[in-house]
Amino acid sequence: MTATGDRIDQAREFNPPEFIVEAHQKALLEVDCNQYGPTMVVMGGRPRLKTALAKTYSTIYGRPLDSNKNIAITTGATAAILSSLMAFVEAGDEVIVIEPLFNLYEYLIEFVGGIVRSVTLHPPANTGQMRSSADEWLLDMEELDEAINPRTKMLVRDERWQHSDQAADANRSSTRQELHSIGNLCAARNITIISDEVYERLHYTSSFPRIATLSSRIAARTISIGSVGKTFNATGWRVGYAIGDENLIKHVQWAHVLLCYTTPCPAQEAAAVAYEQAEMKDFWSSNKVLFKRKVDRFCRFLDDLGLPYVVPSGAYFIFVNINTLTLPEDYNFPTPLTQRSQDWKLCYYMCQELGVSTIPGSGENMLSSPS
Repeated sequence: MTATGDRIDQAREFNPPEFIVEAHQKALLEVDCNQYGPTMVVMGGRPRLKTALAKTYSTIYGRPLDSNKNIAITTGATAAILSSLMAFVEAGDEVIVIEPLFNLYEYLIEFVGGIVRSVTLHPPANTGQMRSSADEWLLDMEELDEAINPRTKMLVRDERWQHSDQAADANRSSTRQELHSIGNLCAARNITIISDEVYERLHYTSSFPRIATLSSRIAARTISIGSVGKTFNATGWRVGYAIGDENLIKHVQWAHVLLCYTTPCPAQEAAAVAYEQAEMKDFWSSNKVLFKRKVDRFCRFLDDLGLPYVVPSGAYFIFVNINTLTLPEDYNFPTPLTQRSQDWKLCYYMCQELGVSTIPGSGENMLSSPS
């Protein structure tokens, strides 16, 4: 946001597709869409949306999903994550997160009384000196194994840092192999996995392996999180969902009833139309092309500036190294920012002086924030 309230956000400066907006407008005229939606475990969420999701993901997962038993509709993906944590984490339980991460994970875990334990992805040696790729950030499985103890209850993974399915060299494992290792380790240690896959439709790789599809043993321990808002460029609608085994989802649904009670029905009905028609409207491929074009354009801009950065394998978050940049020494930063790291100050400066909103990188790495 700028000081005058104008917003420049190249990632999402447009509406959802017209056919989805029209579906939302139409739903507002339906009497039942303007009342509470179904909330109970076997009925939670609008039936049309749950049916559309079950059809979509049955094909993706390669196995039939029951719309009432395997899917919970939530008020945004954040509520899906929080409901999952509320359902299974008790005070003093530990939850492993893999950094870089969505910064809300920490707060959500602590909100339910859990203890955050962090395992960090390792960047390539040239990160910070030249352009590199998210594909090159690696997870050390020994470090993950060492982070697990008898109090470990869950693991949360952010698929934005999932690299491509082909190993770059003989010393690296592919995403599928890495996910197998994570899944098998969690299954063996009785740890439930929250797989945050809200950007699943914005991957720029040849394939997008999903941890819940690797084996029945892993699937039984996995809650996959999805977002209508992220998928259809409608984040203000606040519709998300969790997919998993019935023995997991029924508890997530109950937790969501206590947390949010229900999810706005007009948005659910429009979301159902979105999934029913997305393929026919060529939305999946055209939206990916749109975002990839934006990412590529911004990468070219950074190349012109000579700033090192990390090329994303999906979504639209580009980590930029700012060590060579300086800010005016006499700039009047608000008091809360005076003790913050350089990236926070730069984000404030760019917003106020240039009208461009950015995100501080240490905000995505809350537990070990770099200076």
